[in-house]
Amino acid sequence: MNNDKIEPVSKLDKKESRLGVNWRNKWINFCSVNFTEDGSFIFSSKFHNNKEPIEVGTSRLVGQTLVNHKKEQNHIISNGCHISLHPEKQVMHFRENFPGKILYTRKFHWYPVDTPFNLLYLYSPPLDTCLADKKKCPFFTPIQDNYTSSIQLKIDLFPRDTQEHFPQKNSVWIFWGYCPRYLVRISFNLINQRVPALIYWPEDSELKL
Repeated sequence: MNNDKIEPVSKLDKKESRLGVNWRNKWINFCSVNFTEDGSFIFSSKFHNNKEPIEVGTSRLVGQTLVNHKKEQNHIISNGCHISLHPEKQVMHFRENFPGKILYTRKFHWYPVDTPFNLLYLYSPPLDTCLADKKKCPFFTPIQDNYTSSIQLKIDLFPRDTQEHFPQKNSVWIFWGYCPRYLVRISFNLINQRVPALIYWPEDSELKL
């Protein structure tokens, strides 16, 4: 762990990047990502906003099966959810989007990013149940019309100078976020399963892909 004071980063694009899919001529907005001057990473999802429960908790993914599964609870979220990583406090916050309250705090030594690790898995509801967005997503991937199952988003962090990125075989799109101190990879994966809205992160002792 680096105990030195974290200095603000320079030349950082603080604009949100909206990511989504184009399916059957519809735009489905999955999430927004951005960084802040202190090196924090912010991920928000507004498609979990129809007041249906979203299941969150800790687990480890082996194949397509969640093992060591521990559900924290179901949350009713009316304004989307927000997950942020803060380097100085060494925490992850899961909360409702602003001005919502913090629902869960995970304390773990994630910074500096010395080794690649998985931050979380997010599962969308089946595509044919997702609400369409009126605006085109600036960053998107097309999904074939006959695919109606859920989509998995896998969010991983890498050291800034990483050369090998261990791509996912079932990824249809990979988006990279660049912070001067680390990299964030967001993989859109087709899983051919119909599941409700889920967000799971690894157990605190696990910092690996």
